[in-house]
Parts: sequence; C-alpha cells; structure tokens
Amino acid sequence: MNLTSQQNIRIFSDLDGLLTDLFSAISLKLFNKHYRDITPEEKKEAKKIWYDRAHFIKNFGNVEEFFATLPPFGKNGDITNAIIDTIVQFDRNYSACSHPAGIDIQACKRGKITWIRTHLHPQPKEMLFPQNKAIYAMGEDGIPNVLIDDFPPYIKSWRDAGGIAIEMRTDSFNSPEEVRDYLTKELTKELKNK
Repeated sequence: MNLTSQQNIRIFSDLDGLLTDLFSAISLKLFNKHYRDITPEEKKEAKKIWYDRAHFIKNFGNVEEFFATLPPFGKNGDITNAIIDTIVQFDRNYSACSHPAGIDIQACKRGKITWIRTHLHPQPKEMLFPQNKAIYAMGEDGIPNVLIDDFPPYIKSWRDAGGIAIEMRTDSFNSPEEVRDYLTKELTKELKNK
C-alpha cells in the first residue's frame, strides 16, 4: 500500500491536537473538564496561555515539561498509535511537523522532541518545528506532500502552497479502529488522485 514511495510523496504529521491531547490537558487543568465540554468564553480564556507567558507559567509551570508530558490520545495511547501505524503503512519515512509555541520556542521544541522520542514508534525520519509549515507542502521535485493536521489555518496554507492536506481532529474519534478507517480512506483517496 506504500503509494508514497512510488510517487515520492512525503507525509508530515502534526503533534498537538492530532497525536497529543493538548486541548484536554489545558481545559482539564483550567476548568476541570474536557475541551469539547468547555464554553466559548472558557475557550477564549484558555487561548491566553499562548500569548501571555506569565499566565502559562502560573497555570502549567515549565514549558518544556508541559509539552514533554502531554497525554497521547486513547487508552495507553492506542488512538495515537493507530494514527502512526496507519501513516507508516503509507510512508515509513514520515516526518513530525509541529509549530512551536511562541511563549518559549526553544523550550517548546525540546519538550516536543522528548514527547516524540517517548511516544512515537517507529520514530519519524525528521522532527521539524517551522514557524510556517507550508514550506514543506511541495517537495524540491515539485511533487506535493501530505500534511495531517487538526488546525484549519495550517490546512489552508498547506493547500494554498500546493500540498495535500488532511484535516483530522483526533478528539472526535472514539476508537483506534475509527481512526485507522478514516485515515486509510483519506490517504488512499488523496494519493490515488495524484
């Protein structure tokens, strides 16, 4: 099924919201409930941590440790593992591609590297932390690459740059099987069209 190697297409996987349950980690700490259960006002309050370093430190402490210890999705990470297992069926040399939090870019990167080394098997070929993910949308040979991400602005900019983007909010899935079915269908569809 490895269509990417036949086509020189690479797959880039986001971390936060796709492989790590970032939003529930934040909402459980701030509001003692899961992200999908918080109000629009609470979501607005939660977003303050991304531009107010003091607010982040007060609520979550060390930036590096916070990103290093985020929970994977599912029971013992089984949903996160299903995502990686599915990606690897299509691209054994996938890359992790995550935008670092501006409150402390270097600490965020270090935390994410620790998280990747702890939770992802097999390991990605590369760990990338660009300010603009869309720089990887096209290969040097002009062939589009795939981004799997939960954040609509990243999906849009990747597509606008000529890449293939699959939007996936992992917290909307209930089992590893649902994740595998969705991702296999989307990757097969997108790669067969190229």
